[in-house]
Amino acid sequence: MGHLVYDSSLRIDFNDRMLAHLQVAFAVKLHSNESFQFSWRQDRDGDGGRGSIWIHPHISILYRFTDRLKPTLNPRWIEALVRSADTPEGMSALPEPSALSTAADPPAAP
Repeated sequence: MGHLVYDSSLRIDFNDRMLAHLQVAFAVKLHSNESFQFSWRQDRDGDGGRGSIWIHPHISILYRFTDRLKPTLNPRWIEALVRSADTPEGMSALPEPSALSTAADPPAAP
């Protein structure tokens, strides 16, 4: 289980595969100097919690991976994450699109 550390103080746990895709999606938006909201589920102990932060180009982000091997990236997942950042709700930690869905299919709700 890897984690994202935001602004040197907030640690958010994600599996390495999700974290690798978030890293690229964040880079796409931040490279264009865009800020956006990012939301995720914190369903620990079945509490159904969630979190949300404002991602800004001038705030540091550390991606800490547990596995030293990089996962193969799914371009469709990255595209879905980047598209979600342009919605009023902001980017969400969406599940990976299945191989059977088409590019026109929206990703499943988190």
